[in-house]
Amino acid sequence: MRTTVGQLDARAIVSLACCIGFVGCATGYNRGEMNSALESAKPTYVSTELTVEQIETMKPQLKLPARIAIAPPVQAYQLWWGGDSLSTWSPEEVAVLESWQEPLRAAGVASDVLILPSALVKDCEVRDNLCRLNSQRAAAARARADALLILNFATATDQYVNPASALYITIIGLWVVPASHRDALTVAEGALLDNRNEYLYAFARGEGESKSVRPAMYADTAAVVNSSRVEALKSFGKAFLEQARQLSVK
Repeated sequence: MRTTVGQLDARAIVSLACCIGFVGCATGYNRGEMNSALESAKPTYVSTELTVEQIETMKPQLKLPARIAIAPPVQAYQLWWGGDSLSTWSPEEVAVLESWQEPLRAAGVASDVLILPSALVKDCEVRDNLCRLNSQRAAAARARADALLILNFATATDQYVNPASALYITIIGLWVVPASHRDALTVAEGALLDNRNEYLYAFARGEGESKSVRPAMYADTAAVVNSSRVEALKSFGKAFLEQARQLSVK
């Protein structure tokens, strides 16, 4: 029983310290760092060494409707305590990705949309962007895909408490007073490439934000991060589908 009380006291002290240091101090998101991370995580294309003139001579090899593969997500930036779960698609994200299949089929762009499993993609060093793109293209080739959709994410979080957190001193307040804020912003960037020669067909960007206010004992950063990624994916999807539909009229 002493251990339980001690643990509660420790958590109460931590929460009270947060109250003293962070009441009303929402720091916001550093968009500059997020954009820089996305820039540094962009794929290194095999065609990077080509001249502008050579790139302009590249021809699309896609025959519509095409088989489109979606690569596992790349988390370029994350300011929170989370980990490996961001390098795979969550069930909610998979549902968003699968919702694109019907619009792409109706537009005559896709015959099939498949989500590449991480097991098919070779592991690369974090900063080896050429290795990552090559391994994604190899996985798409194994799946007999004609085009590859790559997606990069940058997520930042903010956490703080409001004045009601003063009631955390009652201990029971840690469970019942909604005073702990958890905010998350995610930016998603992606491009649809010809899997044979890296010809660019479409690109888009989307943003999603999620916020929660809960008692300290139930504050969950992971939940708002995952929710913000889903919202960013939905936003990206709207812009991407608009561009992709144009492929059938070119």
